[in-house]
Parts: sequence; C-alpha cells; structure tokens
Amino acid sequence: MNNIIKKYIGKSSLLMAFALMTTGTAMTSCSDETLSNINTDKTKVGELDPNAQLTTALLQTYGDFSLMDTYRNYISGFPQYFAGGWNVTNYAGSNFREDDITRRVWDRYYEVSIKNLVDAIHNSADKANLNAALRIHRVYLTAVLADTYGDVPCLEAGLGYISGISTPKYDTVEELYSWFFEELDACEKQLGTGTDRISGDVTSMGGDVAKWKKYANALRMRYAMRISDVNPQKAKEEFEKAVAAGVIASAADDAYIRYADTPYTYYDGANDYDFRTNALGEILYGQDATSPTMVCSTLFYQLQNTNDPRLYRICRHYYNIKRSQVKPDKEQNIDLTDDFLAYFQSKNLGEEPCNPGATWYTDWMNPATVDDLPTLKKYAEIDENTYANSDYIARAGRPCLNIDFEMPSCPGDLMSYAEVEFLKAEAATKGWNVGGGDAESHYEAGVRASMELLNNYYLTSNKISKEEIDAFIANNPLGDNPKETINTQAWILHMMNPSEGWANMRRSDYPAILNRDLLTKNGFTYTDSNWSMPVRLQYPELEGQYNSANYKAAIDRMGGADDWHKRLWWDKADVNLQPDFNPPFGKGYSE
Repeated sequence: MNNIIKKYIGKSSLLMAFALMTTGTAMTSCSDETLSNINTDKTKVGELDPNAQLTTALLQTYGDFSLMDTYRNYISGFPQYFAGGWNVTNYAGSNFREDDITRRVWDRYYEVSIKNLVDAIHNSADKANLNAALRIHRVYLTAVLADTYGDVPCLEAGLGYISGISTPKYDTVEELYSWFFEELDACEKQLGTGTDRISGDVTSMGGDVAKWKKYANALRMRYAMRISDVNPQKAKEEFEKAVAAGVIASAADDAYIRYADTPYTYYDGANDYDFRTNALGEILYGQDATSPTMVCSTLFYQLQNTNDPRLYRICRHYYNIKRSQVKPDKEQNIDLTDDFLAYFQSKNLGEEPCNPGATWYTDWMNPATVDDLPTLKKYAEIDENTYANSDYIARAGRPCLNIDFEMPSCPGDLMSYAEVEFLKAEAATKGWNVGGGDAESHYEAGVRASMELLNNYYLTSNKISKEEIDAFIANNPLGDNPKETINTQAWILHMMNPSEGWANMRRSDYPAILNRDLLTKNGFTYTDSNWSMPVRLQYPELEGQYNSANYKAAIDRMGGADDWHKRLWWDKADVNLQPDFNPPFGKGYSE
C-alpha cells in the first residue's frame, strides 16, 4: 500500500495519496484487479486494427526515410538515373558494398510492414475486402524484396508471434512468382465478396474494391512480363488472364500512395514510424545544400538526343546556397536554367551532366561567373558573399533533378496506366492477346500517359503540352527494335519508382547503359574487381548469424557466394551497353 502511495505522490499530488489511504480497505480486498488496472497502459491498445496496419504498411513503402539510403546510394544509381552526388558516387558509382546501407530495405520492410501485414491478415479473416488489400500489398512488398535480393523469406516471414517461427526459410524467386500469381488471383476474386470498408487505404484507390481489382490484375501483368524470358508459356497465360479480368484502363485508375504536404522529418520521423512524407523525394532533395540530386548523363542524353519535352521538366539548374531544409522552396532554390542555357549557347558549349562514378567536381568545369547569369547577378548585387560563390555556381552548372519531384506530397507510385500500356505494347510484339490494339498503338498510349503523368502529379508549372507530346511520338516511333524502344520509355517512366526501373532494366536488358568498365576511378572506395552493374543486393550480414541454416541454403543455391553479380532466376542476360562511353561534354550547340 505504501508503495502505491509513493507512486502517486511521485506522479501526482498529496490529494491522490489521501484518497488512496481512505480507500485502503477496499483496495486490499480487490488488490489483484486494482494492481492490474494500475499496471495497464491505457494509452496502448491491446489489439491492433488491421486497417491501421494497412495504413502503416502502405505509407512505409515510400515514406520510411531510413530505408531510402539504399535507394539513393544503390537502387537509383545502378540503373543510371542519378549520378554526381557523393553518396551515389561512393556506393553505386564505385561498386562499393556496405552492409549498413544495402540491408536497409530488407531490415525495415520486414521489421515494420511485413510483420504488420502478416499480423493483420491473420486477424482480418472476417473482413474480406480488407484482407484482400492487405494480401495484395504483401505481394507488392515481397516482390520488391525478391527483385532486390533474390530468394527471400515470405511464406514463413512475420510468423514469430503467430506460429513461433523465428528462422523463416528463404523461398526461391521462382516459387515466389508462382505464389504472386496465385495470391493476386485469389485476392482479385475475393474483393467485393465482403461488406467491410477498406478504411485504412491511403492510396488513390480510396478503398474502392473495383480499383483494387484492376490494380491486382495490373500487378499480375507486371510479374508475368518479368518471367517472360524464363517461362514464356506461364507468362503468356498469366498476362492474358489478367487482361481478361480487367486492368487499369486510364489515368483515373492509377494506383499510388498519397503523402502529405508536411515538413521533412528525416531519420527522426523514421524512428517514430512517421511515414506521412514521401521520403524518396526527401532523400533525393538531400540533407543539406551541398547534396542535391544530379541527373546522370545516361538519362540526360537519352532525353536530349530524342528531343524529349521532359528534358527540362526533369532537369533544372539551381543555385541553392540558402535553400530551405524543411521542404523544397522555390525562393532559394534559385532556378538558373534559362541563364545557363543561354550561357552554354553563347559559348558554343553543351551541357555537362555527371557520368556514373563521377562527382559534380570531377572533370571540373570552367564555370560561368556571376556576370554570365543575370538572374543570379541581381542577388549578388545585394549580397555578393552569399550569391557569388564559385563552388555553388559550378555545382549549379550540372543538371539537377527538378525539385517538383522532391516535394513531400509527391505520390508513391505503385502501378500506372502508362506502365500497363507499355506492358501491353511489349506483349503485343510477342503475339499475346492484349484485348485489342497493336504494339504501336499501345506504345503511343504509354508515351502519352507517361508524359501526362508528370503533368498530373509532379510538375507545378511549365506542363507538357499536347502538341509537344504529339511531336515526340511522331518523331520517335516504335521502330525496328520495339523491345528497346518500349523499355527505354518504361525506364524513364520509372524514374521515381527506381526499384521497378532497375528490375525491368535487368529483365528487358534495356535501355543500353554506359559501360562501367570504362569508368575512371576518382578517389572513392573500390573493393569490387567486377565493374559491371550489380544485379542484386547482398543479404544482410546478420542473417548469417540469426538465420544461418536458411541463409546458407540460399547462398548455396547461388553457387556458394553471396555475389551481387549473380543474376536472379528471371534475369537471363546482361543489360545492353552503349558502344562508347559518354565524354564529359555533351551535345554542343553548334550541331
């Protein structure tokens, strides 16, 4: 009794202690119940709501800042979307593997989303629609894990509390893809059989079971195409079933996660499971003004050489010495794109985007001066020390990612109408039944939808006009190598879904990328004698301790080494390479 009084004296007031003393007899007679009540944290729930668990799992997909180091350092660098920043150069650009970075997607998805989804699925058998949505997202995340690492735990993952399984076996990629098709088919059929609402849905689908059905079928199309080189008959069968069942048919059906226009939270938010902000955009913006994301020369030249109207919607030149770190601001990310283009033209120079393995200060540019940049000169006339910094001017000379793609409220792409059209275009070239239309018409629809997607979800100004889209399509037909044409466009589309961009590049072997064997070493960490693009990430080192038998079995299936150059089951050939390594200088204006 005295201990109880001391507890409340320490936490509250003498009045509470007096009240406890006057009721001492009653408390003694029911002390077990009273102590149980006292020791129960009323701020914690005894059982999680499966809808809330769905919300957490969906938002974590792109909203977990701590796992985005893997995206910035490897997953967006290997497919040559971005280059020039220290992180992407030190890791992807140098083929330098560091366990603390490569393991983060694995650690965080299993720790948070997979565990929540498995638990919620177990506890939602009486909610048919919610249960199906939970299972569909489990498939989505497991596919990301499998496409990133290879054989991974799935069917036994997350069952520690439910079934006591603490060392889950690794399912093979082949087994997983068979399960994906079975699970998505079952979920599509289950949706609409219940009366429950999917209230935890924070995607563009808004709990609409008809849209979830289309989304599930579109995922089946994606995964069917993924296995088309290794099991073409199964791929054709699953693809055609998905199309027949009904798939995403317009931009109104696009499936993406909605994020909030809130301040960046960085690692503190991740530690608190605050996933409301699009953390991919957040990490691409960079944690300080010296680390913006620069567009890789591979992407830049692809856009430039085809007169793609997305070129300067994706690439911009910013002087950003005083930019906000709360979220991207238009005021101090001073846009000097027009000034730099005029400067380059006046000097008969081309753009100088960064090559893989090179930082922005490699192959040092002869930077413009403040006098060459009229917009910046106005700022420098007020504060020369801040706005005439030669390092920041030189950095601004490299094409960077438009901050419109780095806003906290940018969508987290799951599956778009544009991707569906590209998948149908390639399927049509294989002679599969795509429900009507030929490869050319689906390719054109995909290009149009992918450009309109930027207008709908990213660009805050200077949107791409119908006339620009029409001109690009007219000048860039499907051509003699439709697989290359289609998948190069799919690669551009997936810039803000780089895990899918990297996976589809490995599957299709397009676009042709820069030959990394010709890279110049620039003083970073080089531990890999094989400089070709890695085709998977290595397993977390701790797996060898905590799940050693299953880990070893997975390694043995790869030939005995955890090799990130070992292709996955569905990856049948090396990615194509460009015949020449891009020079540090791009297309000149004299051409």
